[in-house]
Amino acid sequence: LVINVGAPKGCSRLQQRIGRSNHRLDEPSEAVLVPANRFEALECRAAIDAVAENAQDTPPLRTGALDVLAQHILGRAVGAPFLPDELFEEIRAAAPYAALGRADFDAAVDFVATGGYALKAYERFAKIRQGKDSRWRVTHPRVAQRYRMNVGTIVEADMIKVRLVRSRRSGAVVPRGGRILGEVEEYFIETLTVGDTFVFAGEILRYEALVEDEAYVSRADATDPKVPAYEGGKFPLSTYLAARVRALLAKPEAWHALPEQVREWLEIQKWRSMLPRAGDLLVETFPRAAKYYLVCYPFEGRLAHQTLGMLLTRRLERARLRPLGFVANEYALAVWGLGDVAWRIANGDLSLAQLFDEDMLGDDLEAWLAESALMKRTFRSCAIVAGLIEKRFPGEEKSRRQLTISTDLVYDVLRKHQPDHILLRAARADAATGLLDIKRLGEMLSRIKGRIVHKALDHVSPLSVPVLLEIGRETVYGEASDTLLAEANLWPTELISYFGD
Repeated sequence: LVINVGAPKGCSRLQQRIGRSNHRLDEPSEAVLVPANRFEALECRAAIDAVAENAQDTPPLRTGALDVLAQHILGRAVGAPFLPDELFEEIRAAAPYAALGRADFDAAVDFVATGGYALKAYERFAKIRQGKDSRWRVTHPRVAQRYRMNVGTIVEADMIKVRLVRSRRSGAVVPRGGRILGEVEEYFIETLTVGDTFVFAGEILRYEALVEDEAYVSRADATDPKVPAYEGGKFPLSTYLAARVRALLAKPEAWHALPEQVREWLEIQKWRSMLPRAGDLLVETFPRAAKYYLVCYPFEGRLAHQTLGMLLTRRLERARLRPLGFVANEYALAVWGLGDVAWRIANGDLSLAQLFDEDMLGDDLEAWLAESALMKRTFRSCAIVAGLIEKRFPGEEKSRRQLTISTDLVYDVLRKHQPDHILLRAARADAATGLLDIKRLGEMLSRIKGRIVHKALDHVSPLSVPVLLEIGRETVYGEASDTLLAEANLWPTELISYFGD
């Protein structure tokens, strides 16, 4: 028996998991689905119905990545000298690269041969050269040796040691020493700022500093600590299943198959607010605990919602609505701050159509990516796959710190001197399809154009409860933080303590 805790995220994934319960052709596989909240109960019901119909939610085919292309080109040279025309046609015979343009292929070959325009002065990046017979071959046997030691397209998530230290006073140096509590992914540590709290090893900890590959923490007392997130657990809700959940939500006659508590929840939502139609975006606004909330229900998965939250808070900050933070789950996004969004909408000072306009994926997205650590981390992975940065050498292995310094330096040089470098393009494409789900967010913004429904409430709605109970909030630093500090009448020394160094 398979026990699936939480929602399955897709009907194909659910069938694959159920199939693990036995491997006998003449016996049915069995599973129990255990939803963690009412939204997940809806998703489980939609997935079970889809399985009964033998429906599949296979994701769309992905375009072949440029960093993988670069690794393959070097691999072919390691195997035997190659002719570029022959290799180009061979690569285009693979479905993911069927639409590969000759200019991109030539740029990939040039990258392997020189490192690209901005790096060609450095001999270490020259790995292949073209002979008089027009064939490309490796420049030195060491190149082949290092290739074989580093080949592969799976880049392991870097782990950061969590070391317990005494809490420091404002301006004091972080004390060294202390015992190791365990390890968390670098991805999670990058989401923290000094002073944030999180649950780990059975304790509530305060993040003090990151020193090389160790995160220094101290014991703390907090009511809403974050919970470490791991990239391997961030499966997105499939587009197909999301559409089925939206359809189920908008179809009361189909609710008879749902548990009684879920039916009651939806009925109360219908009475106190409204239920979104399948193609609409419902946006609710309400006050709570001296703050103002905006909650929307795109049903496009956590990754797309987190990107939307980051971009929306930038726009709300510009509109002087002083956002404080946001939280996202697979179904909804909640943003809260000190400005009354509903009042601004009622007075015509704020347009939801403009707030959710597709143009947020232009300058807003570029500005956010430029100042976030996400692009550098994505670039590091692409640089390792493409062979620009080698992690393993004969008799040694580069540390996380060495890799970070190397890739960060190269990233800054390329952004300044060759912004169209093949690896920067690969990193943007990787972030867009994986970490940010930009394509799906763009499709959602296009779908809801002219179909945004606003409901101003004076209290929390039933539909918003699951997302408001989420832990792991993203803090937004801006005018709202300054306002809260001014109201608290903090002295300069206390400001340092509040924000950290």
